[in-house]
Amino acid sequence: MGSKRKRPSLRASDGSVLIQVLWTLAILVLLSLALGYTTALDQRLVSYQRDRLTALYLAKAGYQRALVELERDPIPPANSYLESWAHNPEAFQQVPLGSGSFTVSYAWPGQDGSAGVVYGVVDEERKININTAPKEILVRLPGMTEGIADALLEWRAKHKSLVELEDRPFKVLEELWLVEGMTHEVFQALQPFVTVYSDGKVNLNTAPKEVLMALGMSEGLVAKVLRFRWGFDGIRGTRDDQSFATLASAGQDLNAFVPLTPLEAAQLGNLITQSRLKVASSFFRIHSLGTARDGKISRVVEGIVRRGAGSARSVALVSWHES
Repeated sequence: MGSKRKRPSLRASDGSVLIQVLWTLAILVLLSLALGYTTALDQRLVSYQRDRLTALYLAKAGYQRALVELERDPIPPANSYLESWAHNPEAFQQVPLGSGSFTVSYAWPGQDGSAGVVYGVVDEERKININTAPKEILVRLPGMTEGIADALLEWRAKHKSLVELEDRPFKVLEELWLVEGMTHEVFQALQPFVTVYSDGKVNLNTAPKEVLMALGMSEGLVAKVLRFRWGFDGIRGTRDDQSFATLASAGQDLNAFVPLTPLEAAQLGNLITQSRLKVASSFFRIHSLGTARDGKISRVVEGIVRRGAGSARSVALVSWHES
């Protein structure tokens, strides 16, 4: 007589162990997924920081390229838009370097008919110095009101240093925000045309229309100055552009190119006599953008430098900002 085989029975304790194993496996899977996600996230963060650092050094490379152009600039008695530092797309527009590129540029603002982006370095002497300009010049600046001009002069009088050798009540342009009555609209209108650097004289070769008119030139005289600088084709940045070599000959050169009225000649002569003008620049603002990862990551450096007048053309850093 054959014996019956007993089927194994699953005890409750065995089922509990199986459930625990399944839960453990599930937890391990979740931990693995979380670890993988964290690792991938860390890798992306490391990659992002690496690209930001790359973009920063690319921006610094653009800054260094600008220094080279400034230092190798010949030593004429005048500086103008004709120099390689002022307008040089080949040297400054999206220049490839390694895994990215750099661009050195500045905005050409205003109403002179050629506003836009210029690939080069901007000289600070094309602007009005808010530390030295009198009220009659300040009130003619874009966006300025008489009330804000008075408040600005009060700030200058209050913060004029009796200790420092350099008279700079405004140390940085952003201090304009502390002037009573200053608004975002006024600051934005003023910013392209004012500076806290320079000796207060404006470069006749580089100043835009708004600055020349703030100095007191009539619209007719300003138009003739710009026409002289842009040459016969009337286009900035072409081969027939001209510059004023000296202040002493500026009136004669301008009158030979386009005749001046007696009033216009007198206006130009008065500005020269009052030491409001010059034809050379010493302070320069270098705004360099570095981009990496096909332009997705970017950094900016901006330096204000002062170029010496000697044969070495040495450049000293005055101000530095990174973003």
